[in-house]
Amino acid sequence: MHKSFVGVLASAALVGSAVLVPSAHAAVKTITIWADDQRGPALKKIIDGNTTIAKGYIVKVSTYANYDALDGAWQKATAASGPDIMFNPVGDAVRYGKSGKVLPLFLSSHAKDVFSSTALKYGQYQGKQYGLPLDIDTTSMYWNTKFGPAPKTFAELAADFQKAKAAGTATVGFCAGDGTWGALPFLTALGGGAWGTKANGTPDITKNYFNTKALATNIATYALGSDGKSNGLFNWDGWDGCGQAWINGKALAINTGAWRLQATKDAKINFTIQPTPTLDGTGLTHQWAGFGGAWLSTFANDHQVSVGARKVLAWFASEEGALAYANATGRPSPNTAITSSLSDDVRGFAESGAKNGSVQVDALLGDATGGSNWYDVLTATFTDIFNNGKPVQATLDKGAKILAGDWADGITKL
Repeated sequence: MHKSFVGVLASAALVGSAVLVPSAHAAVKTITIWADDQRGPALKKIIDGNTTIAKGYIVKVSTYANYDALDGAWQKATAASGPDIMFNPVGDAVRYGKSGKVLPLFLSSHAKDVFSSTALKYGQYQGKQYGLPLDIDTTSMYWNTKFGPAPKTFAELAADFQKAKAAGTATVGFCAGDGTWGALPFLTALGGGAWGTKANGTPDITKNYFNTKALATNIATYALGSDGKSNGLFNWDGWDGCGQAWINGKALAINTGAWRLQATKDAKINFTIQPTPTLDGTGLTHQWAGFGGAWLSTFANDHQVSVGARKVLAWFASEEGALAYANATGRPSPNTAITSSLSDDVRGFAESGAKNGSVQVDALLGDATGGSNWYDVLTATFTDIFNNGKPVQATLDKGAKILAGDWADGITKL
């Protein structure tokens, strides 16, 4: 039985400074929220211009073109230009909390009861909560049922693609719909991956699965043509590339998140959602799983709006706010009080993340000490193998060496 909230603000999940009641003649203060192109439009629908959640304040949402643009603006932000609340991966709250740019949050026992403990830990550092988790940021495989039932093995998916390609009904087998970030299921399906995992769930960088012999052999066997280049089975150029093949009914499968549900439905594609299968159907593939959400910038103190900003975060932590956010973004929520209110499709992503999710450790993925970070290494590796026809094993070995340097440095920052 799900626990319910007793009011929206009366049982506020976030407790901040003492509540100050503005006088009748006090000027309305602006609380500025920054978000990316995926979360920003949803936030504009549900909270932009709101003056009731925090009396005496008006909420304004600014949307950036993508994550890189948002993060770049945040890194350059000052008290004069910066936001009061940021919506982004919760792990970034911890990263910037370490540098003193994020204020700690104080969660009530009620919030600790209704939020996933894993999600809460993702936003913690040295016992303090810096990020409020509001969505589960993970992917799963959409399968277009016009090509038949979803395959139980990746080998079957590859065979289905070859038949559809020969018939002229498909140009892409498996699309990484969010670029290299969404390519991990392909790597793990074919016997590769990223780092290992210790028994306690922490990364084991002594195990580097990026250049396994199994991965090299299976790429050559299933994903390359007679010319040594891509046969179309795998494509990683994202939503504007192979994602459009998916929308046009020319891709068998796409690995992406709940944020593509509406576009898929609008395209009249009949689909099922399930984790990417392994090559032989035994064991599990993995996809990155993290948590998106919000955090309170130290600029809120400079702008003298921290009291109101904490009220806004309290609303997002409530059942009403969490459900409004989940419905607007189409993403599963780590707030267990609203799970039963989410659609079957959205719940499917939550289940996939819980079963197949591999924790997205930004300190490792974003480190470039070896020469390039994870995403750039994948781009270069895939380009050399699939576009340029370079030797598979040697190309994977080159990438693995770079990643080893990245991870050796990144692990010290956890």
